[in-house]
Amino acid sequence: MVLAGKHSSRWILEADIKGCFDYISHKWLLENIPINKKVLRQWLTCGFVKGKHWFPTKEGTPQGGIISPTLANMALDGLEKVVNLIGGVTKYVQDVSKRSKYKIHFVRYADDFIVTSNNREFLEKQIKPGIEEFLKVRGLTLSEEKTKITHIDDGFDFLGQNVRKYKGKLLTTPSKKSYKAIMKKIREVIEKFKAISAYRLIRILNPIIRGWTNYHRKVISSRTFTKLDNDIFWKILKWTHRRHNNKSKQWIKDKYFKSVGKRDWIFFDEEKGKTATLFQAQSVKICRHLKIKMKANPLDKSWNKYFEIREREGLDMRLP
Repeated sequence: MVLAGKHSSRWILEADIKGCFDYISHKWLLENIPINKKVLRQWLTCGFVKGKHWFPTKEGTPQGGIISPTLANMALDGLEKVVNLIGGVTKYVQDVSKRSKYKIHFVRYADDFIVTSNNREFLEKQIKPGIEEFLKVRGLTLSEEKTKITHIDDGFDFLGQNVRKYKGKLLTTPSKKSYKAIMKKIREVIEKFKAISAYRLIRILNPIIRGWTNYHRKVISSRTFTKLDNDIFWKILKWTHRRHNNKSKQWIKDKYFKSVGKRDWIFFDEEKGKTATLFQAQSVKICRHLKIKMKANPLDKSWNKYFEIREREGLDMRLP
């Protein structure tokens, strides 16, 4: 994603496909996807069961189906080529200065994608209509409410993270929407399990907190992790007071919280000789992800050593 180069004027088209899994054309899939047509037709029209009732599927691919992500990805294959052709990019080159005068770049993950350029008008009048035409053939449209063009200085959200250029420096942080979503999930868990033991509550919360922090550990997340721990603490404290509304604050602290080193008020509980401690988001080490080399090919033996090092050291490894 080229956003931090010497070209200060960067515009981003944030595209959102309206109901990608719900509206994708069966006709187009059957005509273009290289899968046994009979099997594919059965997958697409098998319907779904909800509340003991069967609902047919006349369009789209069932969300949750093992084949659905593959079909959606294959349907959107070729979109990058269309965008590059409109933008005048005839071949993939690493040197940005050798691309088109509009400096077009396309980034996609599943049905989420963005297009960057140094010209807002070109994105709005050329790239966006080209994308809409590509999607129309496949029975898809862009969401007018969620699709917008923004400047890199104002920032944009992509895959749960906010990307923004601040005083000439590119910063990537967990998005506010992602943070609100994780806090909503944690709040719902705490509200739902009012009567279970603290030990079981911790066992439910830990995978949620650990999963979210591990996803965001590659970007600027330290302050967000600190805020997450703080917000969870007050939710937990409220949970303990509700269970023991006739007990003092000191009694609750002695029963549910402990000190480890310089850290105090760490939520824990014991059950059948086992101890569970609430996972601390701040304990996750921030380590930048090393982007894989564009020319690296796992099928080319000359790259074996490169992939061996990545596998041995993990994605956090640093090559000279």
